[in-house]
This record gives sequence, C-alpha cells and structure tokens, in this order.
Amino acid sequence: MAFYNFGVRMLERVHQRHFMPVEAAVHRLTGELADWYGLDAGHLDEGRRADIAVIDPAGLDGSSGGYAEAPYPGGAGLTRMVNRNDRAVTATVVGGHIVYADGHFTPEFGTTLHAGTFLRPTQPLRALAVL
Repeated sequence: MAFYNFGVRMLERVHQRHFMPVEAAVHRLTGELADWYGLDAGHLDEGRRADIAVIDPAGLDGSSGGYAEAPYPGGAGLTRMVNRNDRAVTATVVGGHIVYADGHFTPEFGTTLHAGTFLRPTQPLRALAVL
C-alpha cells in the first residue's frame, strides 16, 4: 500500500516555481475542495472545525518526492512506501488537539486521543457531467 501526499507536493511546487500565490494554493487544497464536496471544513472561522496543518516553507525543498518506508499499522512487520517531509509539516492539529509535532505523533494519539471522523456533506453532491 502506498501513499502520495499531493498537498505537500503541490505546496512545494508553488513555493519553488511561484506559478500561483501561496494563499491561492492553500485555498485550493482546503476551502475550494471542501466547498465543492459540500463539507463543513476547509475554512478557519470561529466555531468551525479546527483541523490545521502547520507548514514550514523552509521544508518545501522537494524532498517529499523521495522514497521512504514506514511501518504498516497493524501489519506485524510490514512496511509501506510513503511520501513524507517532516521538515515541511511541523505539526498537525485535529479538532483543536495537537496530534503530530516535530516528526512524532503525540503519545495519546490512537489510545486516549482519537482524531478524524467521516465528513458528511452539508448539501447534495454536485452531479458530474458526462462527456
């Protein structure tokens, strides 16, 4: 099983090539997608979900395209290929709780601290055009 981190890769390309403003790229990866899918997410406003990735621009150096392996959760010795860049993503906050910082998950994550839920659409999904 492999993982491709499109969000970090896109931010790296924007940071390196300057083909769009950084704030436009962040909106594309968050608010625009949430709005298109009709999700109550993707915007930082009072009273809304507090899911945040903290990005250090100095870490957007292209290294997320490198090969790395990580243990496969619950896979007794199995590993999986991952794209990662711990220098770029310095922290992750889910539901107002820090779950990842400085390259490590918090000890409570997955035991007493559970993060993530299925997001239900706030409106019917848009019909896809058939070409």
